[in-house]
Amino acid sequence: MKSLLFSLSLLISSLAFAQNNDVEESMNIDIPMMDTSSSSVTYSVRGIYQIKDTNCNPSQFKSLRYPGGTDAYIKELKEKLQQNVNWNTYAVNGLFFVKLDITKDGVLSKVEAGPKVANSEPFLRDLKDAATKVNKTWIPAKCNGNPIDSKAILKIDFSSMTYDNAFN
Repeated sequence: MKSLLFSLSLLISSLAFAQNNDVEESMNIDIPMMDTSSSSVTYSVRGIYQIKDTNCNPSQFKSLRYPGGTDAYIKELKEKLQQNVNWNTYAVNGLFFVKLDITKDGVLSKVEAGPKVANSEPFLRDLKDAATKVNKTWIPAKCNGNPIDSKAILKIDFSSMTYDNAFN
């Protein structure tokens, strides 16, 4: 009889302790999760395009130029993008533009970037900053042989791929 009572008390006590969450809660340690995702951004600069000046006769118009040509500007822009943009923070896809306003003295006076999409403000700001840091003086556009204010647009096609390194 004693052994039966002892066995029964052991069974009841083990069931009572099974309902206690203290052991389980003490094992639940909050481990901060590290962001193991990475982003890879590729881009292709399609070129610099002169925006048409409607005030000048096309036969008398001469486009603005960058010293060393378009390829020199694109090379410098790519260097500035690599130096000034943290690509791990962006997932960018699609065609973006940078509008450049060049004075008749050949100085970059205004830079705009777009299109504006959801959460794009930090990226567009970085894109504008990189374009501004390419700081050589342009050879201004001319109409009838006289330098004029002009506008150009730079088109860049971005493609991002984000992947998770958690299991590598």
